Amino acid sequence: MIDITIARLTHIEWTHQLELALQERSSALDLKAYNECDLGVWLYSKALGMFEETGEVELLEQEHKLFHLAADKVVKWHNSPRSGARHDAQAQIDFEEVKRRSKEIIYLLTMLEFKMLKTFQSKEQTANLKSFLMNPINRLTAIIKNR
Repeated sequence: MIDITIARLTHIEWTHQLELALQERSSALDLKAYNECDLGVWLYSKALGMFEETGEVELLEQEHKLFHLAADKVVKWHNSPRSGARHDAQAQIDFEEVKRRSKEIIYLLTMLEFKMLKTFQSKEQTANLKSFLMNPINRLTAIIKNR
């Protein structure tokens, strides 16, 4: 679960940093490839294997690639010489797509986390039931002590 939390926070921070760079018109931006950024590394090293049974991880992979395509457009607009209001307007339109895709990534990460927690709770409840059935006196004593 902690991996999902870190992935979500890292993604939010990166999107925020992109927005700040665009507002400040700072120096040239660099964008890593979709499989080399922090979220991509996590996706391809852990998440796809850990969550292969959920449809959300496949959607997350696709959305992440589309996010990078949109972010790449914004970075190219940002790094190119300014050519007026039309240039800035198109950069803003493309950034709106980045924000929309970012929200979708956050949603999918949250759904993965939710499913993982639900599975964990279900397994924990099953383990507790097994423990209770195998050692009812010990389990009841533990429950009473905790109250």
